Amino acid sequence: LVNLKQKQQIKAKVHLCRKQQEVEEKDNTMSKEIIKIENLKREFTMGAETVRALRGISFTINEGEFVTIMGSSGSGKSTLLNILGCLDQPTSGTYEIDGVSVKDLNRNQLATIRNEKIGFIFQSYNLLARTSALENVELPLIYNSKVSTEERRERAIKAHSKDSERE
Repeated sequence: LVNLKQKQQIKAKVHLCRKQQEVEEKDNTMSKEIIKIENLKREFTMGAETVRALRGISFTINEGEFVTIMGSSGSGKSTLLNILGCLDQPTSGTYEIDGVSVKDLNRNQLATIRNEKIGFIFQSYNLLARTSALENVELPLIYNSKVSTEERRERAIKAHSKDSERE
């Protein structure tokens, strides 16, 4: 187990392993920046101690890139993912998604960003035990006002049946 003092000494080392996917663009210029992080810091106060989970992280992710976030236990991966997913705010620094600064968005605007621009895949799947498999598949579309009830049901049935075919 890592004690609090040791955690403070662990630098948030986030290694970005990138594999650039070929993306054809009309003007053959650099692909679009979809995530831009500059000097991102996140600190937590635990009693009299300050834990520095992120210490000035800076990077960009362009359209078409695949990114892996790696690091040892306590290095700040989950903290970074919570910020990227608009579930937490940094102590300082800037985070832009599709050119929009996340810092000043209200709860509803953050929910819209999560709904339209961010996808979460949880390690433990986080299925709801009291709902059917079909309802679990359908659930994310409930929050998308652009998808009708009928279309939501059709898409869920189609996705569920494709998954059943693989088994």
